[in-house]
Amino acid sequence: MVKLGIIGDPVKQSVSPFLIELLFEKLGQDVAYKKYEVLQGDLREWLRGRAAKGLDGFNVTIPHKTAIIPFLDAMNDRSAPLKAVNVVRKHDGKLVGYNTDWYGFVKAVQMNSVDLKDANVVILGAGGAARAVAFGASRMGAKRITIVARKLPHGVLVVKDLKAAVAPTLMETTPWDVNAVEPIEQAYMIVNTTPIGMKPDIRQTPLDKDLLENASVVMDVVYNPINTRLLADALMSDCQTIPGLDMLMYQAMAAVDVWLGEEQDWKAVNLDEVRELTHNKITGFKRKDY
Repeated sequence: MVKLGIIGDPVKQSVSPFLIELLFEKLGQDVAYKKYEVLQGDLREWLRGRAAKGLDGFNVTIPHKTAIIPFLDAMNDRSAPLKAVNVVRKHDGKLVGYNTDWYGFVKAVQMNSVDLKDANVVILGAGGAARAVAFGASRMGAKRITIVARKLPHGVLVVKDLKAAVAPTLMETTPWDVNAVEPIEQAYMIVNTTPIGMKPDIRQTPLDKDLLENASVVMDVVYNPINTRLLADALMSDCQTIPGLDMLMYQAMAAVDVWLGEEQDWKAVNLDEVRELTHNKITGFKRKDY
């Protein structure tokens, strides 16, 4: 049995245990997956503790995606430039960091038939998810990426860390104030990578609806609720929307590949069923079909 978990703060609302266990079940593999609420200042202590030592790997979420890197023994070559980790695998007793968020973003965009070649992309937030989205957008040929940062030094750091990795895509940052209006109004795609609008604060939104009128595509990495206020406003502005559930699913599949040591035969898995069951888990809707 593979022993896994997720660390972060908060993790109470995380649907990762359900989704990962479901994916393992569909692959005919046994897994035990637990939630570990680890506060920002407690990461080092948790990694040294009994719980971490008993795991084969774990997911990493807010606020530890970058903070965990100094405690890792190695980073996957493709993930290292992002300087953000959402998956850790224990290999020969060593902790190895991976980033599957960027892959999840790319697959979610592709599966929604969105083409980012030569597009202007605005990313709200400057955390680990923002790094993954920026890298993924650059891999899809985006022309310009603008990081809208609530704390400008964080945005500056993201640009500094990723500038070489996203080339030739132009990457810039702007503070979350009137300076952000112009790049937002010029954006083909807007992606929210902040927790604004996450349950229980479902009435909140990172942007006023008026700022969505020129966008073609709006994506929210928040998956609970599935239809965030941002996405609802985007629909009213005739934008195509991509829910966070799509990115969640594909990054989870890539994480399972990491933990099992090889790419799985996902074509043999009914992913529509997995998506529906996960959707129902998030919304609380119950069916007896499966």
